[in-house]
Amino acid sequence: MKKTIIATAIIATAALGQAAYAADGTINFAGRLQAQTCEIDVNGTATPAIATVTLPTVSTGKLAAAGDVTGQTGFIVGLKNCSGPATSAAVFFESGATVDLASGNLKTATGTGTAGNVQLQLVDASNGSVIKAGNVSQNTSTTKVSLDTSGNASLPYAVQYYATGASSAGTVNSSVTYSINYQ
Repeated sequence: MKKTIIATAIIATAALGQAAYAADGTINFAGRLQAQTCEIDVNGTATPAIATVTLPTVSTGKLAAAGDVTGQTGFIVGLKNCSGPATSAAVFFESGATVDLASGNLKTATGTGTAGNVQLQLVDASNGSVIKAGNVSQNTSTTKVSLDTSGNASLPYAVQYYATGASSAGTVNSSVTYSINYQ
């Protein structure tokens, strides 16, 4: 009798354990790949993998408190001779080692001779909104620019200094990887 009760208890416990792992639903994922090619340049530099945007030299006094911004500098990601079904495009700034995931800003190099308490912040120059690198919100908040009949477009962005506290003097360097999202 005791063996039957123990066996029944083990089976009941196993059944309860299985119920705890029951499926509650299904999530479907959908996407699309398309054959899209464009020549890409940044500010006219034909080798976009090594493009550099130079911000102005500014006083640390303009970055005296957290949240202060200054030195906004525009840059253009140019698309030329695009072929494929897309009619518009936008840049998606990827997450990576240089991205502060909390703010979406770009962390700057540290060490001797570098500025302190400063990050770089990306901006959609079409609508003035801040871009959070690595954040999927870019897919809806970043302006999509139409390709012209020749398959060309100029995608306007900007970068600016962003204070995380009272800044200190020095060099400011960072980088971000990007991809082109076609619509």
